[in-house]
Amino acid sequence: MPEKDASAAPGSVSQRIHRAFSELSEGERRIADQVLGAPGELAFLAASELAAQAGVSNATVSRFFQRLGYRNFDAARQEARRLRDTGSPLYLSGGAGQGAAAEDPLTALMHEEAKRLEATLRGVPRPVLAEIARAIAGADQIRTLGFRNSHFLAQYLTAQLAQIRPGVAPLLMPGQTRAEAIAGLGTKDLAIVIGLRRRPADFLRTVEQIAAQGVPVLLVSDPTVRGAPALARWTLNCHVDTAQFIDSYAAPMALLRLITLEVARELGAAGRAHLDRVEALRGDLNELE
Repeated sequence: MPEKDASAAPGSVSQRIHRAFSELSEGERRIADQVLGAPGELAFLAASELAAQAGVSNATVSRFFQRLGYRNFDAARQEARRLRDTGSPLYLSGGAGQGAAAEDPLTALMHEEAKRLEATLRGVPRPVLAEIARAIAGADQIRTLGFRNSHFLAQYLTAQLAQIRPGVAPLLMPGQTRAEAIAGLGTKDLAIVIGLRRRPADFLRTVEQIAAQGVPVLLVSDPTVRGAPALARWTLNCHVDTAQFIDSYAAPMALLRLITLEVARELGAAGRAHLDRVEALRGDLNELE
């Protein structure tokens, strides 16, 4: 394969992998999973060590990084080191929440959840959060989408945002097809897609079609997501992995609450006025005890 200059495929190592993921071979996908699982480790690994971890040859590792647009493995490693030096949380550490369990289950749970919360919230750069809040506050319509366990998270965010601005609703209404819902989106709208593991098989295709309409996408996912971050304008990763058979959703809930609070600050008086109207109608309708 001819050598390419790294500038031919701009973006971080992780972003390049997501863009190329659908075209990777089985061996290359094993390398991709190793790198995306702990991007910061790439700064210290030798090519032979990465090959051993992924169960592939050194030549496959070399071809993999050339496919991503780097001259060679060392160019990618230097990029990972640069990202560590800039303080990128993704490149400063690996997974979160897998510490040794304490004897007391309650203590262990509190410590594990605290780790996930910190890893998730510290991974959101303040300028990015502010940009997301401005986009949500200024979009014509906000449409939310989530499948399986991500569905209740999307519902939660919908309910919170609908209290402070109009035009917030689920993307998919009961009985509606995805095509009908996506066709109703415009470039001045914003789609918020919650895509935590384990996502349905057609998840990536759905995000592709939303992005194809020119709609900005905020993707809230976890470090196992592949491909979709290349289609989203913003991607926020949540740490949900546990040693048990069920994932933890404390960190995603906290992140969605943080987003709502930032949108409320961005909306200011307009958000408060909308909330006042909602509260007045609740009283007129006698909806709450």
